[in-house]
Amino acid sequence: MNSGFKKAGAALAASAILLSAYSVEPTAVRADTDIKYELYLDSNELISGSTVVDKGLAYLPLKTIAEQLGANVVQNGNRITVRGKVYSFAIRIGSNTAVLNGKSTRMKGSPRTRNEEVFVPAKFLVDALKGTGLKYEPEVKTIVASDIYSGHNKSHYGGLNYRISSDGKLSATNSEGVTKQLYDFQTETYNPHTFEFTKTNQGLIILRITDIYGEPMVQQQVFTVIMKNGAVIRQSKVNYFKRFANNAAVSVNGKELVLTDGIKLRILEDHTGSVKETYDLIELGGVEGKYAVEAVEDDFFLIRSNTKGLLTYIDRRTGERIALYKELLPLEEQQYADNNDVPYYGDEIYFLRRTEQNLEFKITEGLSGKQYTKSINISSL
Repeated sequence: MNSGFKKAGAALAASAILLSAYSVEPTAVRADTDIKYELYLDSNELISGSTVVDKGLAYLPLKTIAEQLGANVVQNGNRITVRGKVYSFAIRIGSNTAVLNGKSTRMKGSPRTRNEEVFVPAKFLVDALKGTGLKYEPEVKTIVASDIYSGHNKSHYGGLNYRISSDGKLSATNSEGVTKQLYDFQTETYNPHTFEFTKTNQGLIILRITDIYGEPMVQQQVFTVIMKNGAVIRQSKVNYFKRFANNAAVSVNGKELVLTDGIKLRILEDHTGSVKETYDLIELGGVEGKYAVEAVEDDFFLIRSNTKGLLTYIDRRTGERIALYKELLPLEEQQYADNNDVPYYGDEIYFLRRTEQNLEFKITEGLSGKQYTKSINISSL
């Protein structure tokens, strides 16, 4: 992260008086250190600095901002081209005509140079960087815009920007600004979300959205959708308390898809998303409450009760269950995993990989804090 970034800890002010934008082309640039700019990025970060205002029209430093965003800037004489992951534009110093994403457009003012920097009209630059809400806050003498594309936001995938609203509506917006609602979870969401995309072997897209909330951040809700050709074909939602989950999206061998609401486990066919098998997790695990599904294979499942927190091996053919902490931890650590509730019950055993009949796990002992990996042969279970 560039040093010019700062975390945006508070929400933007609701509304303010816009800077007047004169249609008359300004002919001079006057440095005005009293006027600042604050550009809030879609990654919840902030770029700030000093701007220039002439005849009511705000200008922003193109090279400085583009460099902080990681965009590619090429200058050939008076022509400057800027390319980012989801945008491209070209301007010419002294001309109010620009090319934005392949289309000609006119700016309110003409770009010009000052001390090797190039200043461009604020509205044009904010629009070009996918930003919104350009406004002037006179009480703090600051030009503000939000949703500037950072390139760090994990919600961008395949040329689309995904978003889940505070009331649970999942949508995707393309580069032209056209938004399509994909699914309505009809659930309230809270803090900034994390997005994780997985492309399956057969070309389906699995999107998992995680929302952590509460005081002191002890609630986790996970929204999962499986998409085919841009449409949602399967979905699930699950809530966890204290013990957060990292559910598997695909099987270890990559042949099956995994979907859970914490109570039911659905095994799906890749390519079609059809449900092949459904399992009752409470019946499998033997404990009431929600479950995480941490691994799925042809011959076993690894599941963890959100209540007890113990990683459990389930024989997929027979349904036999084995608490792995009893196989992998020394006796005193077993007792600690059984009884300790700070910060939650259970063990810190996590599946890493399978090599033939051996399962490898990463282990953190609760009492000693010692970390190591350990393998166990399936035939011994």
